[in-house]
Amino acid sequence: MNAMSENLPLFPLNTLLVPEMVLPLQIFEQRYLRLIKDCLKNNVGFGVVPIRDGHEVGQVAMIYDIGVHAEIVDWSQGENGLLNIKVAGGRKFKVLKTSLEDDQLMQSEVEYLPEEADDSIPSEFDGLNEMYDTLCDHPQVQILNLPKAISARQLGWFLSMLLPINRAQQVDLLKMQAPVERLEALADIIDRLGQD
Repeated sequence: MNAMSENLPLFPLNTLLVPEMVLPLQIFEQRYLRLIKDCLKNNVGFGVVPIRDGHEVGQVAMIYDIGVHAEIVDWSQGENGLLNIKVAGGRKFKVLKTSLEDDQLMQSEVEYLPEEADDSIPSEFDGLNEMYDTLCDHPQVQILNLPKAISARQLGWFLSMLLPINRAQQVDLLKMQAPVERLEALADIIDRLGQD
């Protein structure tokens, strides 16, 4: 393990978790119940990675090599016996290598990416900001309780997750380290969506 890397258990998801976002999850598979129990006991987080091919349950999914550190901010036992948790997205990381435990829980060696600049949103992207505010008014998005985007990186992260684009595009946007570059890419994507 190199100096900047860390071992992290992984939770592959079909939903994109981005930094500074709170995501509700329902846990029922044994491997993930064990993961959450260990995280709560040791007060540590885990990694959430987007699925490239496969499913969240059953066989181990193929994953992308980027993810977001997730911290458990709330948990409760549902009436159905399932564990409900809320995780907050933290730092982005690159997956260096993975291994499987006996119960198919994926462990990984990850390297954290540098923090992105916390720049304000340039006025040329006011349209993106308005679109984000409109999306946040949608009942299905309101469930996520997303904050108002006050920086270029927040606006880019949240739109990457909300727009009707494919997983590969979402991952490419998440991998970007320059917030304004991500907003430019999003503006291009929205232009193309408008032409279709």
